Amino acid sequence: MKELESLNAFAGLSDPRGSNGKQHKQTLCIGIFTLAVVAGCRGLNAMGDWVKGYHDDLVALFEPRKDRLPSYSTLRRVMLGIDYQAYGACLSSFFEVTPQAGETVAIDGKVLRGSYEVGAVDGRAPSHPAIQLVISYIVERGLILESIAVDCKSNEITALPLVVKRLAEQGVKGVVFAFDALNTPKKLCRQIIQSENHYLAPLKYNHRKRRTTVEAAFSAQEQYSETVKSHGRIDHRTISIGHSCEGVEDWPGVRTFVRIESQRNVLKGGKYIVNKPFVRFFITSLNESAAELAARIRAYWHVENKVHYCRDVSQGEDASRIRTGMLPHCMSAARDCALNAYRAAGCSNMAKAARDCSYNFSYLLSLINLK
Repeated sequence: MKELESLNAFAGLSDPRGSNGKQHKQTLCIGIFTLAVVAGCRGLNAMGDWVKGYHDDLVALFEPRKDRLPSYSTLRRVMLGIDYQAYGACLSSFFEVTPQAGETVAIDGKVLRGSYEVGAVDGRAPSHPAIQLVISYIVERGLILESIAVDCKSNEITALPLVVKRLAEQGVKGVVFAFDALNTPKKLCRQIIQSENHYLAPLKYNHRKRRTTVEAAFSAQEQYSETVKSHGRIDHRTISIGHSCEGVEDWPGVRTFVRIESQRNVLKGGKYIVNKPFVRFFITSLNESAAELAARIRAYWHVENKVHYCRDVSQGEDASRIRTGMLPHCMSAARDCALNAYRAAGCSNMAKAARDCSYNFSYLLSLINLK
């Protein structure tokens, strides 16, 4: 089989298969599985059809033994046995997805809605709830880091410290972690500061005492206003920041308190409906201007519309019923790989990028540097 850099990226993964009847190298199966997902395949049957349709091109690319390519059932059997975390790490390493100092890493939970199993009567398929992952997204470059699975009896609060620890072990420093109010406990903020990184966190009423204290004692030292018109609505925002607030000085590493007053006017029936303004508070270890913090806070929501939405709608993740073993995790990692490849190539429309890859084999190879 031809030696390719993309296949060598998976060479370190352990192969649990026995020696008898092993007709295809594991690296070849993983490489074809990954290529098929980047080409827009949403399931294993679709992968089998794609391999048949591009049989000659794939044989010319990989030069497999006796010009034989794995069937969809072989791909399924191989992917069931690999370590999905190691697989995701290989993909991130191959695409060099590592956050740099000053970049914002938006972290949010993601449920694979179709990955639940009700359970078979004969017990061959034990029941389990839908799989939940923690997604880490580099806002400035639009790249996705490898995800971490959440224990079915827990929630994403327990997984976020693992994300911070893993990046710290890779030597990442100066990164800004942004997350939702569920993950604002002092313990996590302290861990982020000790790893020489920063945090940007909302302060809501799940921390009622801290929220009411900041709300009462906040004193603005700088203000910034902006108006955004899009999607049939006009948003007016006033961002105020202060660098001290009596009663919360003991929060780990806090340097700036942020108050955002927003008012949204929605176009309905040819008229704008004026809604009541609402106020949000944030705490951060950054010492930046109001405009810079406003940009970071708004950019956090890219994890929703540039990751979750693309995976659920453009890649059909919500409708997927792949639910056996590690297959849902491997599909998730491959979908992230596809989005990273599209964005690294400068694509802005993820659905169109997937269609282009499915129609044009040469374009597909150029996206992942195989041409």
